[in-house]
Amino acid sequence: MHAQEPAGPGTPAGITEALARSHSLAGHGELVRDMATALAREIIEGRLPSGYQLTSAELGRRFGTSRTPVREALGVLQREGLVEIEPRRRPRVATLSLTEVRDLYEIRAGLYALIAGAVAERAAEDEILLLDQPLARLREARDTGEVQAYFYATVDFRRVEAAICPNRRVGLLMDSLGLRIYRLRSFGLSLPGRLEVSCRDYSYLVDAYRARDRDLAEAVTRSLMSKALAAIEKHWSRLTEPLPATGLRPVSVSPA
Repeated sequence: MHAQEPAGPGTPAGITEALARSHSLAGHGELVRDMATALAREIIEGRLPSGYQLTSAELGRRFGTSRTPVREALGVLQREGLVEIEPRRRPRVATLSLTEVRDLYEIRAGLYALIAGAVAERAAEDEILLLDQPLARLREARDTGEVQAYFYATVDFRRVEAAICPNRRVGLLMDSLGLRIYRLRSFGLSLPGRLEVSCRDYSYLVDAYRARDRDLAEAVTRSLMSKALAAIEKHWSRLTEPLPATGLRPVSVSPA
């Protein structure tokens, strides 16, 4: 198994790859891909808040394109759980209930525990070594306090982890949760003290893989999920409250 070269810190490459794996972009051209990726990144990073209205005319002006590609890009994000599109209403950034978030984290904990157990027991030594690079990026971002760089490093860590997992179907199930989970992860990591706690647990997880300790790897994984959910629950109002003006600027995208 040869893992792909990790994307640099703070880049949306992980988002583009996730969209490609989910097949949400199937049948769409480069223009729609670039718009969907740009908007997904802004939603995930909290620059477009819950309930923010996404009009085709406004987005068309911003991206310098007609309304049709914009509608297609919004349809992609709807399938990923980032955008809500209802009859006779403007599309808007999706709003999740706390119950839905808890359900998603319960599913994540179970699936990642399966991945962790399989990696600890059956991944090759050279495959486990592939986690060293994203782990180093996690530590660097923790030390500098760069939340988004840290978030994208976690995306890469989980991508490599799923790639070296002998059970290929678990990774596909993770992808089916869509990009909505990225949004929650990014928000959770922005909360006070989260980078230090998260980075320590990722280090423990890699140690468990190296020790071939399935039980420990699964326990650390469930602890990671539990702590992340607890932080989100504690600061839930920050995710759902209206945000000030975003100051969005025009974005250049590739022609169709």
